[in-house]
Amino acid sequence: MSDFNPVTLFFILSEAMGGFLWLLLAAGLLLLGGVVFGVSRLRRAGRPAKRPLMAAAIMGTVATAVFTLLMPAWTLTDTGAFASGIDVAVAVLLGLVPGVLVAAAVFTMASLRCASRGPRVQAA
Repeated sequence: MSDFNPVTLFFILSEAMGGFLWLLLAAGLLLLGGVVFGVSRLRRAGRPAKRPLMAAAIMGTVATAVFTLLMPAWTLTDTGAFASGIDVAVAVLLGLVPGVLVAAAVFTMASLRCASRGPRVQAA
């Protein structure tokens, strides 16, 4: 393992995924840009990020749970594939990928909507 480096990992992923690697990298960068843009708009509008974060956390958790249950279908097995704890852990980790994508998209949409409402005014 002493000669293993990130460039090797990139070429392994490139050979395994082909053109989908670039599509996924572009989607990830787009979602990251959306999150950063949403946070900057919230800060500029003086709005807290609590509601967008809660919406993203809830939707991301639901998407992770759904995709965890769909994991055996992705790998062409049945639901009996969850034989041990490590199987469930791997399924949850693989289900986190679409869960994080959903959470990033929901946060971006919710933060832009909250930022467009304007600053909160407290009644005295």
